[in-house]
Amino acid sequence: MLPERLVEEIKALADEGSAIVLTESDGMACAVFGGYPLPRGYNRSYSDLLLRLPLSYPNGKPDMFWLESDVVLVNGSVPKSAEHIETCLDRKWRRFSWHMTNWNPAQDDLRTYLEFVNSRLAKSV
Repeated sequence: MLPERLVEEIKALADEGSAIVLTESDGMACAVFGGYPLPRGYNRSYSDLLLRLPLSYPNGKPDMFWLESDVVLVNGSVPKSAEHIETCLDRKWRRFSWHMTNWNPAQDDLRTYLEFVNSRLAKSV
């Protein structure tokens, strides 16, 4: 069963215009953000973004994120710690094995994690 708080956070982001599909797969909550904007320095200006979240969210913190498998840096190289391609939801994804170390379930939420994703994406170019 999807965590109630996660469902509420996804609904709030969707109400603000984000295209998000939330499903449960392989014991994880999977949120796919359609057309997620990427910073300059990547070979594309947007990609679908996959977050795989533990069903114990927010006590279980988000870890890693995935973009479409063909996303690389504009020079053709693969970003650091993003070498692995994995299959989830019948699609191939590039796993960004970047880990947020400071997570407080009483204060942090998906917006906090998306800020981390954006910061890490910008730092890798």
